[in-house]
Amino acid sequence: MKRYFLILSLVFSLLSSYAQDGYTLKVKISNFKNYTPYIAYAGDGKYVIDTTYTMENGWMVFKGKVAEPVMASFGVRRNPATAIMSNKRFIPGPSLNFFLTNEEIKVNGDADMLYMAKVEGGSANRDWAVVKPKLNELTHQSWTTLKKAYDNFKPGDDSVVFKQAYKLREENAAQTEKLQLDFIKKYPNSLVSMYFLSGMQNSLSFEALKATYAKLGNTHKNSSFAQVISGKIKSMEATAIGKQAIPLQKKDINGNDVNLETLKGKYVLLDFWGSWCGPCRASHPHLKKLYAKYKADGFEILGIAHEQRDKLEDNQKVWKEAIQQDGIDWLQVLNNEGIETFNAVKAYGITAFPTKILLDKEGKIIARYVGDGEEIDEKLKTLFGK
Repeated sequence: MKRYFLILSLVFSLLSSYAQDGYTLKVKISNFKNYTPYIAYAGDGKYVIDTTYTMENGWMVFKGKVAEPVMASFGVRRNPATAIMSNKRFIPGPSLNFFLTNEEIKVNGDADMLYMAKVEGGSANRDWAVVKPKLNELTHQSWTTLKKAYDNFKPGDDSVVFKQAYKLREENAAQTEKLQLDFIKKYPNSLVSMYFLSGMQNSLSFEALKATYAKLGNTHKNSSFAQVISGKIKSMEATAIGKQAIPLQKKDINGNDVNLETLKGKYVLLDFWGSWCGPCRASHPHLKKLYAKYKADGFEILGIAHEQRDKLEDNQKVWKEAIQQDGIDWLQVLNNEGIETFNAVKAYGITAFPTKILLDKEGKIIARYVGDGEEIDEKLKTLFGK
């Protein structure tokens, strides 16, 4: 009889483990006021923002189904504590990220600090919990310091407080990456490791990214995170230092053909940017100085803009307006035009804006820069001797 009940209990246990057809996200947060809670994630080729929930025993309950484990975020709208508004500038605060799987997941935290909330449920979230408290503390330190700097800002104040805040954020970002790399090394078969590495595709060198990916187990090599990494490696191999630049033919702002073949004999800087990209636009004044300094010596810039509007006409409009506003006078093409035939952003493995790729006179890649830094200055000084 005891054996019978033991077997029966095991059967019910197995049945309950397979009964979860979709996810159940239960959320309980303090300091919740007249906010709109939401869950957001990308899956099946679309971006989902769900604000529909029911209340069950004090918990907000969201339900749905995902095809594979995805990275989701939970947030609340209209909470001033979760964003910075300064001189019409909107800076969103950190969000609560977690792995959404077709299981029951619980979130418990404070509406003003959702990124610090406790997440329970799912093997990936359990793995992440090993390192998440340390990562959360770095995030909390960076965000509260930056928000305090903006909240206490007064016209005429010295910018030192902002420099200190941004410096702290950079230092904490470096510590965050180290913690993640340590986790990857210790847990190579975890989905969290694959997720961490996918987020480092722009900060790690090509060699480091490829080597680290090779050391990860095969358990999650079919995940969307792995596809991002492998795609990045493939595109970077095609555009590595010393490789011939991928043939590119687009129309410039006046409708004339632009072909890299016709630019051979010059050093050419491919500048991937967009009107929506603040750092891209901020880098234009410096690029204008470099262009004026070296143009007569055989230096050319080819701007390759990628816009985010739905309609081509709208993309063309904002692109042309940005060129005029920034006073750009070098070659410009819009990636959205003819993107079905050739997607320059995808072909060159661009996953961060701005990205700049420098070609030599033979059209070979000799340098690649991500971000709005001025590392290119020294390279041009070496090339042109001034």
